[in-house]
Amino acid sequence: MKKQKVKINRLLGLLMFASLIIMSGCQHSLNVKNIDEYSYIRSAPLKKNLSIGLMTQANDGHCEVLAEGISNSLIRYSSDIRVLNSFSNANEVDIIADVSITPNYKGSGWNFLINFPGFLVFAPAWNGYIYKVSYDINVQLINSSNLETVDSFDLPIDLDIRHADLNRTWTNGAGWLIDYGASAFVGGLFFTQYDKSVSPLLMNDLKVTVASHVAQKIVDRVNRSRKLIQFTKFHAGNSSTAFADFKMGH
Repeated sequence: MKKQKVKINRLLGLLMFASLIIMSGCQHSLNVKNIDEYSYIRSAPLKKNLSIGLMTQANDGHCEVLAEGISNSLIRYSSDIRVLNSFSNANEVDIIADVSITPNYKGSGWNFLINFPGFLVFAPAWNGYIYKVSYDINVQLINSSNLETVDSFDLPIDLDIRHADLNRTWTNGAGWLIDYGASAFVGGLFFTQYDKSVSPLLMNDLKVTVASHVAQKIVDRVNRSRKLIQFTKFHAGNSSTAFADFKMGH
């Protein structure tokens, strides 16, 4: 009996070791497949070193990281970037950029097939699970002298992500060695949802690449609207006429 128990314990140990090997081989590091679409290409600098006040409305902690990255990226264009908490100190800057960021996190129905029967060919390792992360960004450029919105634009960010980690791929090892794929099947049903552990891994891409992209777009629009802002600052008492004159001049 003792010999049989020893053999069983050894067999279980080997199964556990093999399962760990399989699970460790079923990881896929984070890959944002379309991140190059948002790669930073320096645009024309501000025609004047205008001061910009940045106000942000971020719906979660990850959006706050993106907002901080936008502020840091704007410093490339202007040495006078200030983070404003309200309009009460608007007169300290030339332009206010009011940025609203709304996130959306999605999984994919393909993740079921990637897990089952994909575990048989280690699909999570070479393909990764599929996730979609988007940020709906709205930017309003506001004349600080009269708090009139002089330009507004939407900037959608859609990230196509592949990733797999042990918090999900353990079902692949169990499917191979223990339950003939039952764990992979059941796990696949749940893995169609977004994996929240992916979000922290996105932070570097958000605060550097995506933030630089947003900052570049803001500067492009400021350059386009700078004449209007400058004009209305000297004609704050009749901003509607200034806007009409600007439109006619373009």
